[in-house]
Amino acid sequence: MAGTQRNEPLGDHPEWINSDPYGRGWLLILQSRAGLSEMLDAAAYAALVEGQ
Repeated sequence: MAGTQRNEPLGDHPEWINSDPYGRGWLLILQSRAGLSEMLDAAAYAALVEGQ
């Protein structure tokens, strides 16, 4: 991972996870060093997991 960001105020307001998950209740922002072309889509991930 190239970088992450935590929602610090969520620690004082855990109810936001349920009441506003796409607004104030977000957990993490992850930034990858890989480009989008290097990431797996849902079908490719399912195939990878099934092969293990």
